Amino acid sequence: MAELSLARRIEPWTFEDLQRLPESPWRFEIVDGGLVMTPGPGLRHEVVSDSLRAVVRTALGGRWRIIGPQNLDLDPSYLIPDLVVIREETARLDKTKLAVADVEVVVEIVSPGSRTHDRITKPAQYAAGGVPAYWRVETEGTVSLTAYVLAPGQQVYTEVGTWREGETAHLTRPTDLTVDIDALVP
Repeated sequence: MAELSLARRIEPWTFEDLQRLPESPWRFEIVDGGLVMTPGPGLRHEVVSDSLRAVVRTALGGRWRIIGPQNLDLDPSYLIPDLVVIREETARLDKTKLAVADVEVVVEIVSPGSRTHDRITKPAQYAAGGVPAYWRVETEGTVSLTAYVLAPGQQVYTEVGTWREGETAHLTRPTDLTVDIDALVP
C-alpha cells in the first residue's frame, strides 16, 4: 500500500512528510522537493563512521561535537549527512532538524548504494546551502578522506586535500585537527 501512495504522489515532499513515513531499512531524503531513497549503510560504512567519530571526537575537545546521522534543513531539500560537526551549545538544543547555521562540517561516507548522491548531489546541495566544510570518506578498496571548504561568496567547494591509508589528514575546520587515515580502516 505504501509503495502505491509513494508512486502516485505528485506534489513536492516536505520534511513533515518524511516524519510521517514508516520505519524502513531505506534512507529517505528530499532533493529539491523530490523524494530520494538510498539503501541503508553496510557494515564497512558503519565501522568507518564509528572510527571517524571516535578519532574526531578526541581531536575536537569540548567546544565541538560530532554526531550523526542527523537531519539537515536545506529547504526545499532535507538531507541526512552521515556525520555533522556542531558546536557544543547546539548539541544541547532539542531539534528534529539542524539549520545550516548549526553545522560547521558535514561528512558523507560513500557506500555502493549512495555513490552519486554522496559524490555529486549532496556536496552540491551543501555548498549551495552554505555549509562551510564537507568531508567525503571513500570506503571501497582503500579508505581515503577528501576535505572541501566553501570560500566566502562561493557556492561550490574547493578541495583542501585527499589523504589515503598510511597518511594523516591535517584539517583546519572546525579547528586544527589531524586524522590518521589508518585509524579509520576496518
